[in-house]
Amino acid sequence: MRLRERFEQLTPTGRKTVIWSVLGILLITLTVTGYHARSDRKQDQADSAGRDLRLEEDLMEKTIFREHRRKLEDLEGLVTTMQRELDRVAKEKAVAEESAAKKEPLPEVPSADAVAQPKEPFPPPLPANGMETSGLAGPAKERKKVGKITVVKNDTLARNQDGQKRRTVYLPPSFMEANLLTGFDAATSGSSKNSPEPLLLRIKTPAVLPNDVKAELSGCFVVAEAVGRLDKERADVRLVSLSCLSNEGRAVIDTPVKGFVTDSDSKVGLSGRVVSRMGAATVRAIVAGLFEGAGDAFKAAATTTSTSALGSTATIDSSQVGKSALGTGLSQGAQTMSDFYLDLVKQTTPVIEVGAAKKVTVIVSEGKDLEIRDIRSEGLARHQPGGKR
Repeated sequence: MRLRERFEQLTPTGRKTVIWSVLGILLITLTVTGYHARSDRKQDQADSAGRDLRLEEDLMEKTIFREHRRKLEDLEGLVTTMQRELDRVAKEKAVAEESAAKKEPLPEVPSADAVAQPKEPFPPPLPANGMETSGLAGPAKERKKVGKITVVKNDTLARNQDGQKRRTVYLPPSFMEANLLTGFDAATSGSSKNSPEPLLLRIKTPAVLPNDVKAELSGCFVVAEAVGRLDKERADVRLVSLSCLSNEGRAVIDTPVKGFVTDSDSKVGLSGRVVSRMGAATVRAIVAGLFEGAGDAFKAAATTTSTSALGSTATIDSSQVGKSALGTGLSQGAQTMSDFYLDLVKQTTPVIEVGAAKKVTVIVSEGKDLEIRDIRSEGLARHQPGGKR
């Protein structure tokens, strides 16, 4: 109330002054307040920007950390998986070894020297009463076990005609690489089966036997025979014999074998080039036939044929005697030449030409006992360098 009374007691000029003063103070107060509020807002924005920047840096660090952590977790998972797999393989291996230890061991495959035993003889006959007598009883048999194979040996029957012991090695069906040493021309006619072409092969690798067993036959010779097949354009080769010589030249193997030969394409027979040389002989036979026909024409032109109730009569005009003689001679001579060339054409049938130095595969189709024979002659001993044997 006192302020109001004092304000009412003031003069109009004083009242205006007071009012303008109060308005000025209010204006100044509002201005200062707004300035401070704006400053505070800018400071808050600056602080907020700084905080945002700091948060972005923390976010990148956290992102990198999470990425590394995820990679570590993946690696740990991979290591765990590998460890489990290794444990599983170790367990399976242990179980397999344990089961293999419980099982009976497999027999060892005998080598060629171990199998080189005499053939198993036939047992001696028994008498009618089924009892073995002293007169019919043969010598005692010695049984020798090589792995799971039982070899029966009889020294009485395991001797040849000279009284010497025989040494044999059984060669089962097998295959081996070889080189063709001789080229050949295999005829394709039907009669060629009675006279096949001989050829020689040289083995260059050990023979591969069943169960991946190998026999050292490198350097041995194989004699074979070839017959041409025009329908396949190949030569069928059949084995005849196998020949081997020991390194010291004191033992030899020479025995017939059965088998065949395949080419580099693993097909039976050797591929070759079909060669036909009957073209010239065929042309000459045709020319001879033409001359024969010309001679018959000359002979017919010089001959007059008359037909009556008694039959046909051929007469030669006296002026055409020379022409008839020329036709007869030409016809008979050309017929002889035509027959000769026809026989030559039959002999010159197409052949399958196969060159030497061809790489082939020799296949033994039937097992064979290879007899090892000792050589007593010094003529086949190997020559050593320097003239020594």
